[in-house]
Amino acid sequence: MEDLRRWLPMLAVILTTLGLQWYVARRLWRTSWISGNAFRRRVIYSLFALACMWMLVIVPILMSHRIQIIPPAAMTYMMAGSLFWVAAVGSAALWTVMTRRRSFDPARRQFLAVAAPIAAAPLVSAGYGIVSARAGLHVEEVKLKVKDLPRDLDGLRIAQLTDIHFGPFFSREDLKRAVSMANESRPHIAVLTGDLITRRGDDLDGCLDILRGLQSEAGVYGCHGNHETYSGVLEYCTKKGEAYGFRFLRGRAETLRFGSAVVNLAGHDYQKMSHKYLPGLESMVRPGAVNILLQHNPDVFPRSAQAGFDVMLSGHTHGGQINVEILHENLNVARFFTPYVRGEYEIQGKRVYVSSGLGTIGVPVRLGAPPELTLIKLCAA
Repeated sequence: MEDLRRWLPMLAVILTTLGLQWYVARRLWRTSWISGNAFRRRVIYSLFALACMWMLVIVPILMSHRIQIIPPAAMTYMMAGSLFWVAAVGSAALWTVMTRRRSFDPARRQFLAVAAPIAAAPLVSAGYGIVSARAGLHVEEVKLKVKDLPRDLDGLRIAQLTDIHFGPFFSREDLKRAVSMANESRPHIAVLTGDLITRRGDDLDGCLDILRGLQSEAGVYGCHGNHETYSGVLEYCTKKGEAYGFRFLRGRAETLRFGSAVVNLAGHDYQKMSHKYLPGLESMVRPGAVNILLQHNPDVFPRSAQAGFDVMLSGHTHGGQINVEILHENLNVARFFTPYVRGEYEIQGKRVYVSSGLGTIGVPVRLGAPPELTLIKLCAA
């Protein structure tokens, strides 16, 4: 039943998308400018059939374990296919209307005024999203309030790098820039919260080699994400990281002292979507210390707060990656899976910060969720 509940939103999105496309196609086919020309009508039929085949064939392949793509990424691909289809049909309809020889028709001009922006919008949006994914990297400074924060920890800086997805769409130069930005913030602690790579065969060694340049007062700590799990590199990444001076916290905690104050920094491997997260987590909480949990999946936050962790740092969602705001509501794929998509959330004085991360998954596009290097600053509540 749990797996069924997980896949129902995916099925609903696919069926809704196909239904909307069919409705738009039927409306186009019935217009007088298109229905009178058999050849151009076949063009639109072909484009629609191609788009349906693209989604129904490619999406299941992307979701297969062979290339290790998770459902949110598959949905992102499906949405990208929908944008492609809208652009293709809009362009075909526009071409049909423009090339027909007929007398002036005000309705035809009105159709052109609507069809041209519809055809161009997906391509313009995708182009902007690609540029944003590569050039939009910035330092996101976040102040997290902690109750009874010791004076020696007031202003403590934590540089968070997450969801790097090192590869063709997040290159060596991109990662070197992110590391340089982190170092310029002079953090007391540097943390990696998962998804260094995307799939088995990605250059994990090259990624870790660049991350070796990270500098912080107390060292570099991390937790593993779902893509380390899917890729089967948990043990290798942990050992290789230790050789480079990284400490991946896999169900354990480290005590960090700053003046007379203590930070209890704990971490866990990625937790699969579930309501039964981390039994026994309370045993990792240290009384009298500021307790911070590193966990890739932000949906764990209520469990973290219940156990007594003051702060949790997460990623995983990419801030939605393709995020559209309508009537002050953010619409994105990640909302199907967790209410903790991007930014700061609070439960009874306990806080989580969900970083948008650095890289992309599915398509190399970011809309409404630019890549970020996160600088957390603790402050007294």
